[in-house]
Amino acid sequence: MHDLVRSTLKDMLPPGLVRLLRPKNRSLDAWGAVRYGLHGLKLPGGRRFNFRSSVADRTVCKEIFFRRVYATDHLHRAQEIVDFYRACPDPIIVDAGANIGASAVWFALTYPKAKILAIEPDVSNYELLKSNSMSFPSVVPLNAAIAATSGTLYLDVDPALGACGYHTAEQPTEHSYAVEAMTLEQVMAKSSGTPFILKIDIEGAESDLFSRHSEELNRFPLVIIELHDWMLPGESNSRNFLKWHVEMQRDFVYAGENVFSISNTIRPV
Repeated sequence: MHDLVRSTLKDMLPPGLVRLLRPKNRSLDAWGAVRYGLHGLKLPGGRRFNFRSSVADRTVCKEIFFRRVYATDHLHRAQEIVDFYRACPDPIIVDAGANIGASAVWFALTYPKAKILAIEPDVSNYELLKSNSMSFPSVVPLNAAIAATSGTLYLDVDPALGACGYHTAEQPTEHSYAVEAMTLEQVMAKSSGTPFILKIDIEGAESDLFSRHSEELNRFPLVIIELHDWMLPGESNSRNFLKWHVEMQRDFVYAGENVFSISNTIRPV
């Protein structure tokens, strides 16, 4: 498969970009068959991925499908992750902050036997997530926000950033609307299986998510998270995640905008 991917890339991309994006032999990715079309991305099997004309949506697609920000083949412990996936009959990936579905679809292409629980609170993003995941039965879209406790939160959308710039709050504001809040336990209950990857990009709400001890968090061999101290100065927003990470004695690897938190007790199931 990788020879086919490499030959396809040579026809699609400049040589410098091919060298930059070429996956290693142990990669499980199917991303190499993805290419830009006039109105969206063309995926393997003739499937399409649609996005809005905004810079934000195009950036998301570039980061996930072409820069492969959620790939693990660059990690020293990549083989352990691959071995866990291959030995696991029913891996579950939780995509918290799924946006328009690019990450969920990338996970579906890369880990075809995994069930992907894709959570997105914003209505406009969720509609695209649902549409883009229709041809991927392994993706389960959930219109909700992930949180430490269940109930109702308010999604406050920044008018300057649109559907890519929002955060959840306990109280309504002028630009907010109510959304369901689900705990990780409630999300996991949507499908039976073995925790594999927890991807988190929830615009600062990670402070709340990691404020409560959760056994479900500890069961994921790999947590990929974008921290948002840069966006919320003076709030120590990543403190709860860092405290959890240290207490669990996990490996901490920074790659681009993401932290790869890897369990030191990974065992093939």
